[in-house]
Amino acid sequence: MPEVELTGRAGPLYRLLDWPLRLALLTLLWLLGVAAGLVIAGVAPATLAAHQVAVAYLDDTEVHPWSRFWSAWRQWLGRGQLMLGLPLATVFVLAFYLVAARQTVWAVPVSVVVLGYLVTVWLLPAVAASAGQRPVKEVWLLTMHLTWRRPGLPLAVGATLVVLIACAWYVVPGALVLAPATAAAVAVWVVRRVSSPRPTRDSQAPTRSGPPAR
Repeated sequence: MPEVELTGRAGPLYRLLDWPLRLALLTLLWLLGVAAGLVIAGVAPATLAAHQVAVAYLDDTEVHPWSRFWSAWRQWLGRGQLMLGLPLATVFVLAFYLVAARQTVWAVPVSVVVLGYLVTVWLLPAVAASAGQRPVKEVWLLTMHLTWRRPGLPLAVGATLVVLIACAWYVVPGALVLAPATAAAVAVWVVRRVSSPRPTRDSQAPTRSGPPAR
């Protein structure tokens, strides 16, 4: 069925109301992708593929989420284990050190390191989905650069996202079905914001951000 173009004054409202369905579908695809890789091998390609679909959604292009997701999933099945699987495994190592540092003078410094690392890992799939076929090491370095180029925005948005998810857990549990896809879409938006050049007095703010800048 061809998509109907939503124009006119109510167009933005209709597109906004379309997002919950998009996010629910993207979360379902992510769960299927995780299961297709028997969980351990499926988390990385499913997460990276979900971010590529989120990129297409934010571009407002015509998206066929099913075919786009599984095409990206197959592309990331091997390379994604190194791109995202290794950083995710490192989170557990840092969590071990965080538990070991409880009630010691190292508790606060280790907590800060873990928090910063979690924010970086959160943005990593968004950078990878937007950076094309760059080498894995280069994407890692680019992610660290973009995360801490303007740290206030990633930290503030990340904290807000955590609060909303926690509220959904206690208030509207059904909203948690949107959490994985929402985290992906917000990460893509944050990466675009921090990668766009700062507007100056002599130049107009860009209407659309390009690919992440080093």
